[in-house]
Amino acid sequence: MSKITALLLAALSGHATANVQWDLVTDSHLDGVLATSGTQLQQLTVQMHANKFNATDAQAPEASLIQGEFELPKTFEIGSGLKQRVQFSIAKDGARFYFLGQGSEQDGYQGTWYGPNNDSGDFTLTTQTAIEVLPASCAQILSENPDAQSGVYNIDPDGSGSHPGFDAYCDMDTDEGGWTLIGTYSKSEPGGKKYISEYNPQPDVTAISPTVTGLYQGPLSAFRDVREQVSCDYASCRTVYQSSMSQAELEMVRYTWGYEDQQAHQKDTPLPSCRTAYVTNEEPIENCLYVKDGQNRNNTNVVGWQRDVHPGYSACWLAHGVYSPDSLGSPRCSGTLKGNATRWGLLWAR
Repeated sequence: MSKITALLLAALSGHATANVQWDLVTDSHLDGVLATSGTQLQQLTVQMHANKFNATDAQAPEASLIQGEFELPKTFEIGSGLKQRVQFSIAKDGARFYFLGQGSEQDGYQGTWYGPNNDSGDFTLTTQTAIEVLPASCAQILSENPDAQSGVYNIDPDGSGSHPGFDAYCDMDTDEGGWTLIGTYSKSEPGGKKYISEYNPQPDVTAISPTVTGLYQGPLSAFRDVREQVSCDYASCRTVYQSSMSQAELEMVRYTWGYEDQQAHQKDTPLPSCRTAYVTNEEPIENCLYVKDGQNRNNTNVVGWQRDVHPGYSACWLAHGVYSPDSLGSPRCSGTLKGNATRWGLLWAR
């Protein structure tokens, strides 16, 4: 099955498709055969929407707009040797060029093009070596498609780096949407973690009673905002926020999910401040810590960024560290120190 056929079938079955890259090669002499010299290569960045697609020239994305569609599978028999037709147009420099072709046996397409001044030629559209370009974050998905729904998407915050993409839950509704779930702490997890490397590198793909205690381990350059939620049940969570953060601050928040990591790294990067409401004029809470007798950041008793910052709630944090290490899940934020396997914690980035 060709790459484009696989993408098309995925789109038609209801699954979102990521951007891909194709090669469009054209000549300027219409004879049904692509010339061996004097051709022009365009590398296209393409996004599929069911059987339709939009594309731009990867080298000059502002210079042209490409729109087209593929013949629906029901009008030809996949695998029968029949060829799938494709048509698209390119708007460039105030003119429009039209392309019509059909699927080749080499998992590509070939055909003819026509311009506004009786110019014409042949083309090939190669998808065999298409490279999947995943969105970097849920915020990018929402920016490109404002109608995107909350759910699981395949993203790659590291782009072309060595850290692989992964399936992430995207919250497209709360607090203006675009939040990527990068950390989950299960209600059945005992105690806390010493180091963030002890977490499963794949967070759970649900924000409701996650069973995986996981934390994304890759680069955070795709994100600027963070939201931590602790003592979550089916009705509510205790939430803190911060926005427009530096990479060092984002990494420091992640390090708080390991009590030894926090102690080691806060020597170089102070704990970021937080706020308890998404939109507020309140003063930031320094170190995301309510200062009181016997509580500070220089201990390994507690795991997580926020500590007792919500008025009227105490013993309110992500999880226990060396103190009460058998306590399950996130504390109840009710003054009772031990968790009771009914609450969980979440870490979001945007």
